[in-house]
Amino acid sequence: MTYYVITFANTHSAIITQSHLESYANICIMPTLREISAGCGISIRFSSEDLDSIKTGLKTLGLDPNMYNLYEIKEKDGKIFPSPIA
Repeated sequence: MTYYVITFANTHSAIITQSHLESYANICIMPTLREISAGCGISIRFSSEDLDSIKTGLKTLGLDPNMYNLYEIKEKDGKIFPSPIA
């Protein structure tokens, strides 16, 4: 299974981004994966097919790119493999 998450530098950025991205794609809030161990502890999860919409939403939000990170998450045999993406 493959999906994507956005991690945040602070909770304020996560909440603002959540509100904004809900009109772009089906998203859900989740705890930041321990395999990533970055940011405020809140992440946004979304599916692979929504990646382009999410990127568009992030651009229109105008949030400083230093305030968030985007990761591709691959799960296999109960293990999680995160990869940062641009």
